[in-house]
Amino acid sequence: MKENTKSDKIYEDLKNEIIRGDYPPAFALTETELARRFNVTRNTIKKILFMLEADGLVTMENNKSAKIKTYSIEEVLEFLEVREELESFIIRNAIRNIKGEQIEELSQLLDKMKKLKEEKNLIEYSNCNRLFHDVIYKACSNKTAVDLTMHLKNQMKKYNGKTILAPGRDEASLTEHTKILEAIKNKDEKTAELYMRIHIRNVANTFQTYYTLLF
Repeated sequence: MKENTKSDKIYEDLKNEIIRGDYPPAFALTETELARRFNVTRNTIKKILFMLEADGLVTMENNKSAKIKTYSIEEVLEFLEVREELESFIIRNAIRNIKGEQIEELSQLLDKMKKLKEEKNLIEYSNCNRLFHDVIYKACSNKTAVDLTMHLKNQMKKYNGKTILAPGRDEASLTEHTKILEAIKNKDEKTAELYMRIHIRNVANTFQTYYTLLF
């Protein structure tokens, strides 16, 4: 395997592990251990760690290690404040461009989310929630807005999935997504934006209330 291809794979593997939540907050990723694990030089690992730092997933230390990035509640709320504006723009744009098969896909996902909520399968519900938003992103013609949103979401991904476990959040989430889909079907940009803002603000409220449990 070529060195650059191998480096790319290691970068993607570590990135996915961090986003998935395989490491606890502030966990140290050392160059020596990673070089041994992946059978590459420490210099290769250092370059990969700097790439992960640029992604906002780790913080580089002076002792040849990187720590999994942690976030204060103030940072989390700032992320969500920016995300609210981006998601509002995206939903308006998506409504102008969304196709019939994408609306059908949203309907099927919402039906599945209802069933999963009833079954109390909230982890899978959270996965469907992510797919629901992905359909909206695909319908948006402004890929810069989508890329910025995904960058923010990836930094918080390992925590976002936990918010659905907060008391009452499953019921509120289902209502929010139902209203968003109704507005999309009606081509009602104003109402869709309203419920998207409500959705993101409620996520922010959940983080604020249950911060110590989620982080």
